[in-house]
Amino acid sequence: MTETLGQRIKRLRVERELNQVEIHAATGIDRTYLSRMENKDVASQWEKMCALADLLEVSLDYLRHGSQIPTFKAGSEVIEDPDERSLLRMWRAMDEPEKAALRAVAERLASKADPSNAA
Repeated sequence: MTETLGQRIKRLRVERELNQVEIHAATGIDRTYLSRMENKDVASQWEKMCALADLLEVSLDYLRHGSQIPTFKAGSEVIEDPDERSLLRMWRAMDEPEKAALRAVAERLASKADPSNAA
């Protein structure tokens, strides 16, 4: 079973040795609301904001700040295809070992697609 948002929040809080009162003091999030999120998996504002951002096809950065991470540009090239943007978002979320593994797979696929590159 996958970890719920509430379970993940609680795990991260406990790993950092923080209690709910400390979270409230640092963020202003009501302790009882945090408890309900952690224990009853109450739908959070976060989930609602993610759903809204997905529906409107904008980033959470844009909803929160009115700006977003610029779309990748190389010269005058802008990524318009949603699949390409999705791949770029996934790439940006990966750690270095994951990126290295993906590079290796992509290089292997590219060499199969172009027989002139065969070693």
